[in-house]
Amino acid sequence: MIEKVWKEFSQQLLAFIVNKVSDKSIAEDVLQDVFIKVYQNIETLEDKDKVRPWLYSITRNAIYDLYRKKSLDYSDVELDELPLVSLHKNENLDRCLDILIKNLSADYSTVLDASELQGRKQKEIAEEQGLSLPAVKSRIKRGRAQLKDKLQACCDFEFRDDGGVESFCLNKCGCDG
Repeated sequence: MIEKVWKEFSQQLLAFIVNKVSDKSIAEDVLQDVFIKVYQNIETLEDKDKVRPWLYSITRNAIYDLYRKKSLDYSDVELDELPLVSLHKNENLDRCLDILIKNLSADYSTVLDASELQGRKQKEIAEEQGLSLPAVKSRIKRGRAQLKDKLQACCDFEFRDDGGVESFCLNKCGCDG
């Protein structure tokens, strides 16, 4: 079964991954990770007719994991779509993010802190907060949008080619003290 899945979907998934990470060698590594997960979990697929959405779900999660683990080129990604761990490689910026997140409403600050700064899984946050997974995802998305507005209002960012923060100015928001 795994060979059939590889032959049928590997090129489609590779194209999908390349579109998201813009580097074919990284995309090939992600594809290998995806098929390792497929191999390890193929028995959990209950409906063989739903293999395509199952594969794309695994692939999207692998891409998300990659962005959380590595600093890639985020020049074509909106600030609210960035995993925050890619931004806060600097102690001062980390402190500013912490302050700005804590100043969001409790609905958003709790889930953003847990998801983005602590790196916890959304499912775990949902269970802990007594929320549905879609509610947590929605709060993270809305919280990121609010955080983006706050960051853009108080900070000027310059990014390196690898997506990391080259320099920033925090003097407009009072986070630098």
